[in-house]
Amino acid sequence: MKVAVKDACVLIDLANGGLLEAWFKLGVETYTTDLVLRQIKDEKQWVAVEPFVKEGLLKAETLSGDEVLEMREVFNHLPVGIEDQSVLFLAMKLHAILLTGDRRLRIEGLHKSLEVRGVLWVLDELVAKKQLGPKLAAEKLKDILAEGAFLPEDECKKRFSAWT
Repeated sequence: MKVAVKDACVLIDLANGGLLEAWFKLGVETYTTDLVLRQIKDEKQWVAVEPFVKEGLLKAETLSGDEVLEMREVFNHLPVGIEDQSVLFLAMKLHAILLTGDRRLRIEGLHKSLEVRGVLWVLDELVAKKQLGPKLAAEKLKDILAEGAFLPEDECKKRFSAWT
Protein backbone atom coordinates (compact mmCIF):
# COMPACT_ATOMS: atom_id res chain seq x y z
CA MET A 1 0.00 0.00 0.00
CA LYS A 2 1.24 3.46 -0.86
CA VAL A 3 1.44 6.31 1.64
CA ALA A 4 0.82 9.93 0.59
CA VAL A 5 1.09 13.29 2.31
CA LYS A 6 -1.12 16.08 0.97
CA ASP A 7 -0.64 19.81 1.08
CA ALA A 8 -3.50 22.31 1.32
CA CYS A 9 -3.63 22.91 -2.46
CA VAL A 10 -4.30 19.27 -3.23
CA LEU A 11 -6.83 18.88 -0.42
CA ILE A 12 -8.68 22.01 -1.53
CA ASP A 13 -8.65 21.01 -5.21
CA LEU A 14 -10.00 17.54 -4.40
CA ALA A 15 -12.65 19.05 -2.13
CA ASN A 16 -13.65 21.53 -4.85
CA GLY A 17 -13.88 18.71 -7.37
CA GLY A 18 -15.89 16.47 -5.05
CA LEU A 19 -13.14 13.85 -5.35
CA LEU A 20 -12.13 13.06 -1.78
CA GLU A 21 -14.37 10.01 -1.47
CA ALA A 22 -13.04 8.59 -4.74
CA TRP A 23 -9.46 9.23 -3.57
CA PHE A 24 -9.95 7.32 -0.34
CA LYS A 25 -11.41 4.37 -2.26
CA LEU A 26 -7.95 3.92 -3.81
CA GLY A 27 -6.73 2.66 -0.43
CA VAL A 28 -3.76 5.01 -0.20
CA GLU A 29 -2.83 5.71 3.42
CA THR A 30 -3.16 9.48 3.51
CA TYR A 31 -1.66 12.08 5.82
CA THR A 32 -1.45 15.81 6.22
CA THR A 33 -0.53 18.00 9.14
CA ASP A 34 -2.70 19.91 11.57
CA LEU A 35 -1.04 23.07 10.23
CA VAL A 36 -2.36 22.32 6.75
CA LEU A 37 -5.87 21.61 8.02
CA ARG A 38 -5.92 25.09 9.58
CA GLN A 39 -5.42 26.52 6.09
CA ILE A 40 -8.81 25.20 4.97
CA LYS A 41 -10.93 28.22 5.82
CA ASP A 42 -13.71 27.94 3.25
CA GLU A 43 -16.79 26.35 4.86
CA LYS A 44 -17.70 24.25 1.81
CA GLN A 45 -14.17 22.85 1.57
CA TRP A 46 -14.00 22.10 5.30
CA VAL A 47 -17.36 20.30 5.16
CA ALA A 48 -15.89 18.09 2.42
CA VAL A 49 -12.62 17.38 4.28
CA GLU A 50 -13.75 17.04 7.90
CA PRO A 51 -15.61 13.69 7.66
CA PHE A 52 -12.45 12.00 6.35
CA VAL A 53 -10.45 13.42 9.25
CA LYS A 54 -13.07 12.21 11.73
CA GLU A 55 -13.13 8.74 10.13
CA GLY A 56 -9.34 8.55 10.36
CA LEU A 57 -8.94 8.21 6.61
CA LEU A 58 -7.08 11.53 6.47
CA LYS A 59 -4.58 11.38 9.28
CA ALA A 60 -3.65 14.82 10.60
CA GLU A 61 -0.22 14.67 12.23
CA THR A 62 1.01 17.16 14.80
CA LEU A 63 4.75 17.64 14.74
CA SER A 64 6.51 17.67 18.11
CA GLY A 65 8.46 20.72 19.21
CA ASP A 66 11.71 18.92 18.40
CA GLU A 67 10.42 18.00 14.95
CA VAL A 68 9.41 21.61 14.27
CA LEU A 69 12.91 22.78 15.24
CA GLU A 70 14.49 20.12 13.01
CA MET A 71 12.14 21.01 10.16
CA ARG A 72 12.97 24.71 10.44
CA GLU A 73 16.71 23.93 10.41
CA VAL A 74 16.44 21.70 7.36
CA PHE A 75 14.11 23.97 5.38
CA ASN A 76 15.03 27.48 6.55
CA HIS A 77 16.26 28.20 2.99
CA LEU A 78 12.93 27.24 1.44
CA PRO A 79 10.69 30.25 0.70
CA VAL A 80 7.43 28.59 1.74
CA GLY A 81 5.34 28.76 4.88
CA ILE A 82 5.62 26.47 7.86
CA GLU A 83 2.53 24.58 6.68
CA ASP A 84 4.20 23.56 3.43
CA GLN A 85 7.44 22.80 5.23
CA SER A 86 5.47 20.51 7.54
CA VAL A 87 4.11 18.33 4.73
CA LEU A 88 7.54 18.07 3.15
CA PHE A 89 9.03 17.08 6.51
CA LEU A 90 6.26 14.53 7.10
CA ALA A 91 6.61 13.03 3.61
CA MET A 92 10.33 12.56 4.25
CA LYS A 93 9.68 11.04 7.68
CA LEU A 94 7.11 8.58 6.27
CA HIS A 95 8.95 7.92 2.97
CA ALA A 96 5.67 8.91 1.34
CA ILE A 97 4.52 10.38 -1.94
CA LEU A 98 4.30 14.16 -1.62
CA LEU A 99 1.07 15.43 -3.17
CA THR A 100 1.44 19.14 -3.78
CA GLY A 101 0.45 21.91 -6.11
CA ASP A 102 3.31 24.15 -5.02
CA ARG A 103 6.19 24.39 -7.50
CA ARG A 104 8.81 25.15 -4.84
CA LEU A 105 7.69 22.16 -2.77
CA ARG A 106 7.79 19.93 -5.84
CA ILE A 107 11.37 20.93 -6.59
CA GLU A 108 12.51 20.53 -2.99
CA GLY A 109 10.74 17.17 -2.70
CA LEU A 110 12.50 15.92 -5.82
CA HIS A 111 15.84 17.15 -4.41
CA LYS A 112 15.06 15.08 -1.30
CA SER A 113 14.42 12.00 -3.51
CA LEU A 114 10.68 11.93 -2.83
CA GLU A 115 8.06 10.85 -5.32
CA VAL A 116 6.19 14.09 -5.98
CA ARG A 117 2.76 14.22 -7.62
CA GLY A 118 -0.15 16.63 -8.02
CA VAL A 119 -3.87 16.77 -8.66
CA LEU A 120 -3.57 15.72 -12.30
CA TRP A 121 -1.81 12.54 -11.20
CA VAL A 122 -4.64 11.91 -8.72
CA LEU A 123 -7.17 12.26 -11.54
CA ASP A 124 -5.11 9.92 -13.72
CA GLU A 125 -5.04 7.35 -10.89
CA LEU A 126 -8.80 7.65 -10.35
CA VAL A 127 -9.43 6.99 -14.05
CA ALA A 128 -6.86 4.17 -14.25
CA LYS A 129 -8.30 2.45 -11.18
CA LYS A 130 -11.85 2.94 -12.49
CA GLN A 131 -12.98 5.13 -9.58
CA LEU A 132 -14.00 7.71 -12.20
CA GLY A 133 -15.00 7.40 -15.81
CA PRO A 134 -13.03 9.56 -18.24
CA LYS A 135 -15.94 11.91 -19.00
CA LEU A 136 -16.62 12.46 -15.30
CA ALA A 137 -12.90 13.04 -14.70
CA ALA A 138 -12.96 15.77 -17.36
CA GLU A 139 -16.00 17.36 -15.67
CA LYS A 140 -14.28 17.22 -12.27
CA LEU A 141 -11.15 18.80 -13.74
CA LYS A 142 -13.31 21.63 -15.13
CA ASP A 143 -14.85 22.09 -11.67
CA ILE A 144 -11.39 22.28 -10.07
CA LEU A 145 -10.20 24.82 -12.64
CA ALA A 146 -13.39 26.87 -12.24
CA GLU A 147 -12.58 27.21 -8.53
CA GLY A 148 -9.26 28.84 -9.38
CA ALA A 149 -6.77 25.96 -9.32
CA PHE A 150 -3.42 26.72 -10.95
CA LEU A 151 -2.72 23.66 -13.08
CA PRO A 152 -0.50 23.42 -16.18
CA GLU A 153 -2.67 24.34 -19.13
CA ASP A 154 -0.96 21.98 -21.58
CA GLU A 155 -1.37 19.01 -19.22
CA CYS A 156 -5.05 19.84 -18.67
CA LYS A 157 -5.61 20.03 -22.43
CA LYS A 158 -4.04 16.59 -22.87
CA ARG A 159 -6.46 15.13 -20.36
CA PHE A 160 -9.49 16.85 -21.84
CA SER A 161 -8.51 15.44 -25.26
CA ALA A 162 -8.05 11.95 -23.87
CA TRP A 163 -11.16 11.95 -21.66
CA THR A 164 -13.81 13.61 -23.85
